[in-house]
Amino acid sequence: MSTAPRIEPSRVVIIDDTADLRELLRMALDRGGFEVVAEAGDGRAGIEAVRETRPDVVLLDLSMPVMDGLEALPSIRRLAPQARIVVLSGFGATQMSARAMAAGADGYVQKGASLTSILDYVRAVTAGGPVRAPRPLSVVPEPPSTAPEEPDQMTDDAGDTLTVEEETSPRPTVHAPDTSEPTQPPIGAHVSSWEALGMAPYGVLELADEPLFRVVYANTVAQRLLVERCAPGTPLSLVAPQLAGPVAFHRLDGDASFEIVLPGGAARATLRRTGWSVLVYLDSASDDVGLLRRAIATTAHEIRGPVAVICGIAETIGWAGADLDAEQRDRLMTSVARQARMLDSITADLLTAAQIQRGTLRIDLQTVDPRSAIESVVADRYDVTLRVEDERLVRADPLRFEQMLTNLLGNAQKYGAAPYTVHVRPDGDLVSIDVVDAGEGVPEEFRASLFGEFSRAHGTVATGTGLGLYVVRTLAEAQSGRASYAPGPYGGSVFTISLRAC
Repeated sequence: MSTAPRIEPSRVVIIDDTADLRELLRMALDRGGFEVVAEAGDGRAGIEAVRETRPDVVLLDLSMPVMDGLEALPSIRRLAPQARIVVLSGFGATQMSARAMAAGADGYVQKGASLTSILDYVRAVTAGGPVRAPRPLSVVPEPPSTAPEEPDQMTDDAGDTLTVEEETSPRPTVHAPDTSEPTQPPIGAHVSSWEALGMAPYGVLELADEPLFRVVYANTVAQRLLVERCAPGTPLSLVAPQLAGPVAFHRLDGDASFEIVLPGGAARATLRRTGWSVLVYLDSASDDVGLLRRAIATTAHEIRGPVAVICGIAETIGWAGADLDAEQRDRLMTSVARQARMLDSITADLLTAAQIQRGTLRIDLQTVDPRSAIESVVADRYDVTLRVEDERLVRADPLRFEQMLTNLLGNAQKYGAAPYTVHVRPDGDLVSIDVVDAGEGVPEEFRASLFGEFSRAHGTVATGTGLGLYVVRTLAEAQSGRASYAPGPYGGSVFTISLRAC
């Protein structure tokens, strides 16, 4: 009596740098009748996994450290010419799908699509024939049609509408001028002129009325536009040579105004004279919309990854909750906490960048023990070695200290390589905290703009938001410290936060 031949399940390799997402994909594929034979966290390791297992299907992320998906794709195609390669990415479909397909991919799925739809898509691609990629779940609500005023809108590469929301504070109401007699302000409500200038939403630069135009004062927005540190007494030509010429030309004009392109963006400069100084007002409002649009575009990809994992966990519990054992549930809940912290880090950087831009950044200096603060950050999030050669306390904002350290550790994991070390060492009257990795280091041509706003190295798919190092540098300087980079003595990178010792 003959028996029907046994149909072997399709063998799959998953290549993605997010371990939480790999586990969810494995669970979905197992449920769908596939056999996951290997996993890898970067393109180079993925090539080796494909070389060893010769799978039928490869799920390949584009944005990964060491070697990204586009770079690895041709090698994977040569090693497994019969395999079906499905690319997973948070980038917009029109932006990256054509490049992926040209490099040898058979399909393209945006992260954020449900696990069920990804599973159905992989089945269809494996079976052959035309298929339509699943759409990602929308995480940005459409603006209400009844709104009296339409907000600015833009679309991402997938055609989804992105709404440019106002800040969390409501739009101020414009009142008619108050013609009543002025009243005495309440006790404790006084704000000094320097504090008022520091909180101004435009740049204020005071220069000594002399040939060198030495800097007397520069508020936060002016510092952002000029990029260079404007210490009092510094000649303007050293920090902003492009501004020094027009200021010298217009210094005697009663009402001078001109457009200027500064390292931190375009602005309209207006000059006013006092008895002994020249005031330069730098209005970058015309550039603020561009900054906001760039923030949305560069952050959309970073947000999609954690959102995809959290949505996938919710979906997994929905269809397999009764079958999950205690260990699996614990792993899923740990993944939720980990991805939620990633989202919190992204939103914290966005908020901090907005506060820096508007001059509303606040620092609460306290006495902080670096060892204790570092141990609390790395305890359940990072596998690092801690070396402490300086036990002194520092003057810092505890929450900002944690934000800076988290950004540097996250940056090391994304762009560097293990092992990772945090080294606390003496540096004169400062305490320096080095975050060291063993990766390839920062390209020399990119080092000058490393700490700039929205700066990202070219030639890689793994872009990040471009805000992390900018936030670190600005927060360090706001706490009378500094942030710096140096190549490691044996390769890799050394990012350093230096803060005042108590």
